[in-house]
Amino acid sequence: MIHIEQLNLTVGGFALRDVSLHVGPGEYFVLLGPTGSGKTLLVECLCGLNRIDSGRIHIGETDVTHLEPRRRGVGYLPQDYALFPHLTVRRNIGFGLSGRRMASASTRQQVDQLMEQLGLAHLADRLPGKLSGGEKQRVALARALAIRPQVLLLDEPVSALDEQTRDGLCRLLKQLQKRTQTTTLHVCHNFVEMLAVADRMGIIDQGQILQVGTPQEVLQRPNSVRVAQFVQAGNLLPARARPDGEWLRLACAGGIELRVPRPAAGCPDGEVVVMVRPENIHLEVGTTGQSPVPRQAHHNMPPGTMVLDGSISDVVDLGPVVKVSVTCGPEAELLVLLGKREYNDHRVGVGERVHVAVAPEDVHVMERGERVTG
Repeated sequence: MIHIEQLNLTVGGFALRDVSLHVGPGEYFVLLGPTGSGKTLLVECLCGLNRIDSGRIHIGETDVTHLEPRRRGVGYLPQDYALFPHLTVRRNIGFGLSGRRMASASTRQQVDQLMEQLGLAHLADRLPGKLSGGEKQRVALARALAIRPQVLLLDEPVSALDEQTRDGLCRLLKQLQKRTQTTTLHVCHNFVEMLAVADRMGIIDQGQILQVGTPQEVLQRPNSVRVAQFVQAGNLLPARARPDGEWLRLACAGGIELRVPRPAAGCPDGEVVVMVRPENIHLEVGTTGQSPVPRQAHHNMPPGTMVLDGSISDVVDLGPVVKVSVTCGPEAELLVLLGKREYNDHRVGVGERVHVAVAPEDVHVMERGERVTG
């Protein structure tokens, strides 16, 4: 439904460079990136608010590259909502229908239906200045949906809201999208927000799309160190890879050794970066040497799982989850993320001796390419 091909745009010292992106019909796609990465600029190109230097944009079967915004068939919710301060909620929502020669009764029915769906009926005659942040967001969303667009573009739609309101509105956005099957592109920089709504996601930084996939694919298997750092991989370890029979041995910084099944093709040999997400590390109280875990002793762990001896250096309780830092040797530290129930079962404290287990399928190997920071 959205097809962007080799889009280029330079604005001052910033540029979108060779951006290609495809979003399928009825898909909820989230474009994630840090501040200043080019997210809003790209959405404005889709809307027609920026004239691109080169490339093509298709919405459905239509080439909209040079069409004016009102002819592109898209609904747009900007960051600041852009409500008309002198119009009531009802008139704001119906604004996009005013030039479509619809019968007034039909227009009113459509607006009333949207207000009912979004919980705005009791605010119909109120001006935007008398609305809360969440109410303004819902009015702006209703206005974008009123024209029944082929594509809905949401630019940081909940970034200005408190956490509780944000979570509720994310649920509402996903419910509406499922009901209407409107192809949606949602721009944000918040991982929790992305996970609440995304069918697929893309990472953008410095004007370039770095990776596209399902949230699970991108978070668990980033295609570069740059992406891994942005998705808060937790544990990124410079390592030297060495093929060893059916295994690939990974001698990581700080003396940690891990291993993964040897790839059938393209087996790395030399400098790499190893990623192990903190939620994938298993923690047990007790001490053991650094060695493969015998399958009979740890029947829930696959062959090749490595156990590392260590001690707790820090514990940070974040409410639903707890971050535990484990020092493994003089120069190596691993971050472990425990669910609250799991943490309550262990009740580990700073200085306590523990061991951590890392299964081969939870080890992701990337080309060195970029310097590991943080």
